[in-house]
Parts: sequence; structure tokens; C-alpha cells
Amino acid sequence: MTRSVLPSLLLAIESSCDESAVALVRDGVQVVAERIATQTAIHASAGGVVPEGAARAHLEHLPSLLNEVLAEAHQAGIDAEIGAVAVTTGPGLVGSLLIGTGVATAWAWGRGLPVLPTNHLEGHFRAAWLSTDGVPTSAQLPAVVLIVSGGHTLLAHVDEAGRAQRLGTTIDDAAGEAFDKIARLIGLPYPGGAALSALAATAGRNVSLALPIARTDSPYDFSFSGVKTAAVRLALESVGADPAAPGRAAALSRLLNERPIPSVARVNIAAAAEAAIVGALVERVDRALAAHPGATLVVGGGVAANEPLRMALAAVALAHGRALAIPPRAWCTDNAAMIGAAAYAAFRDGRASLTNAAVGLRVEPSWAFGSPPTA
Repeated sequence: MTRSVLPSLLLAIESSCDESAVALVRDGVQVVAERIATQTAIHASAGGVVPEGAARAHLEHLPSLLNEVLAEAHQAGIDAEIGAVAVTTGPGLVGSLLIGTGVATAWAWGRGLPVLPTNHLEGHFRAAWLSTDGVPTSAQLPAVVLIVSGGHTLLAHVDEAGRAQRLGTTIDDAAGEAFDKIARLIGLPYPGGAALSALAATAGRNVSLALPIARTDSPYDFSFSGVKTAAVRLALESVGADPAAPGRAAALSRLLNERPIPSVARVNIAAAAEAAIVGALVERVDRALAAHPGATLVVGGGVAANEPLRMALAAVALAHGRALAIPPRAWCTDNAAMIGAAAYAAFRDGRASLTNAAVGLRVEPSWAFGSPPTA
């Protein structure tokens, strides 16, 4: 049943981590309909995503989201135009991926439609091509690509044919992970990245602290664990504790519960951490643009919603005379529209094949950006 004709209208499903999402995407660029269910409230008490809880929530949310999107398609008279189902098969949490692929293949099989296994990270990249009206955005190839989220931080070059060459990645924490850990350290609610940025914005220009930007062996790799360690030491210093001996996380948490960080110090730590993380990202992007003349700059991932990062990337792109494409904030975080865009581009460029839904799909929790799915 595998088809070689590129369907114009794709149904897309995303469930790689803690967002359940379904969308309809036309020609890889126009978002016709979409629904997203967040799991923030479910994981807030744990301060991070609980894999088993995430999978159960996907099982609860995806069928209703699917029904809502299909009802909208039916009302618009386009439900019969759906030609295939794109679904995230990696990278991500294995339980969450299995729920999404199960829903996708079952629905596709019941209607005699093929499925398209899709890379979540390529989704973040292709989100820059999305719009609600199908009007082209500033995204073009070749491009230097920065994907920056809670679980991933990588820099790549993508050529005109959509082939990716990884330039660098994080050697420890992802940028979003560093944001969240520092936010939790200074007592901010989950999810921490947005809360930390909001607190940092209250500092204005009155920040005297500076945290280190780590040097790595590769000019394009990232390291954020040092920023976290420096933030811990500043926090300890602010409460009169020994900054040279942060100790274990549990002991640190008890200490800071007993001796809360002063509000001024919290603001300064948030602002310094954000400046260091943004500075490290922009430094590598600047280097990559210099090494790839003619490439545009395309950015995706949840951290791409950060306003200081967006402003700094706009400045570095302008300095190099390059176009910058960053999705609207709603498509920076995990969503299904980006999966429809990525699936369409991968199939069009010969990097993906329509698959018989009856055969099923293999999930790949560690599927690397730019690599083909495992047969």
C-alpha cells in the first residue's frame, strides 16, 4: 500500500514528551487546524516531566484532540483530502512516542492511509516555514540551524536539498534544561525557563554579576553545566553559606529552604544565568554564520521563544547580512503542525517514505537530527 504521490494535506500527531498535539498541514507550510494539550499541571509537583505520567496523559488527550481536528476538517469539507498521517517517532520519551504512533497508525490503518515517521528535531527546524495562510516566510536553504529546547541543543548546516550536517551539540545539559535547573534552584515554579526569563527582565540594566561561558574542544559545541554550578555558588554566597562547597542537590535544597535567597540576589542570578546561556548560543551561531557564507539563520525549539535570545540572534544575523527565520512562539514549543511540515519536506526531498500503517512504526528515542530512520 506504500504510495509514491506526495499528499497535499497531512494529519500530524506529536507526543514526544509532555505536549499532546494534532494538526492538519497543507503543502508543508499552511496550518489548517491544530489542537494542543499541555501537561504542565501534571508534572509541576515533580519539577520535571515524569515519563509514565506523560504517556498516560497522551493516551487520555490524543483521541479527543484528534476528534476535534477532524470535526473542524469535516466542517470545512476537507476531511476527504487527508492523504497520510505524519507522526513523531523520535527522539523523545519511549512511552510517549509509543502512544502517539499507536494512535496514528490505528487511525491511518482504519482509513487505508499510509503513515510518515517523522523526526521531532526536524519538526522544530521546519516550524520556521509555517504560517496560517500559506504565505512564504523568510525561511530558506541553505541555512545554519540552531535547535534549542529543554532536551536538545544543537547547531547544524542544512544544504539546499535538505541534507543536514551537524556542527555541534551540548556536551552536558541542554540550554532549556539549564534554565529549568537554575529556576528551580532559586525557587521559581515549573516550567522554569519562562519564569526565570520573566524574573531576569525585572533586573533592567542593573546587573553586575556575570557567569562563565564554557569553552569546548569543538568551536560549535555547547556546555551549560558550568553556568548551573556558578549559579549555585552565587545562591550559597547570597545566604552566607560556603560558595565553594555546594554539596548534593538534596542538601542544597534543604539549605536554601531554611535560608531563602534574598529577592535582589534571585533577580541577579536569573539575569546573569540568562545572559550567559544566551551569550553561549549566540557566540556559536556567530561562528557558524562566518564559516557558511550565504546561509540563512533558522532557529527552532522551546528556548527560541526567549525574547533576549530572539533579539540577540536578530542582531547577529543582521551583522552578517543574513535572513533570520524564527517561528512564532506558539510553534517554538512542541506542536503537531511542525511535524506535518517536517514530514512533507522529508518526503518531498526523498529522505522519507510513506509506510503501510498495517506494518506499524518503530520508535527511536535517540533519533539524531539529519539521520534517516532505522529500517
